[in-house]
Amino acid sequence: MRRFDSGKEQDKLLNRIERRERRESFQRDRFFKFKLPEIHRSLSQALLAEKVVETDNPSVMSELLLKGLKQVLRLNEFEFKYFIAPVRNILPNPNPVSLYITQYILEVVLKDPSVTEVYGTDVDIYKVVNEVIARINLKFERAEHEITEQLSRNKTLTPGSREYDIALDQLFRKKVGEPQQ
Repeated sequence: MRRFDSGKEQDKLLNRIERRERRESFQRDRFFKFKLPEIHRSLSQALLAEKVVETDNPSVMSELLLKGLKQVLRLNEFEFKYFIAPVRNILPNPNPVSLYITQYILEVVLKDPSVTEVYGTDVDIYKVVNEVIARINLKFERAEHEITEQLSRNKTLTPGSREYDIALDQLFRKKVGEPQQ
């Protein structure tokens, strides 16, 4: 007797992949909303200090970078992946956020008249950007972990309930600060 595969296994696999991508997108958006000013400040300083970007007017370069970081919050998943497509293969298993900022520097910042030159290869720029993003993300994840541990000690709250989500949001805003719009 022949066995007909209805595609259930494939559907399960695709659902798992889609769920993981949605979770990663949500975490990326949350990270950017809460850490945008810190990322902007640290990244601007690192790019100028490491002499990756040479400019006559650092404030204009800083504003360009801020515009690109805010743009990440407005992009949907397709636009995000389309934008990083030219540089997605520069390293194995790269950080998508760092790839986005690297591509933004290569595509937008480089073309600005106030920027004299962008030095280094794509990999060099990625490494500087990723170092800043990884350091800030590590602090962010530690704060998240501390908050979830604190909430797990409260026996009156059950994960997934409305009260739990409200308490999580309040503690998160208290620990990390208010998100950017």
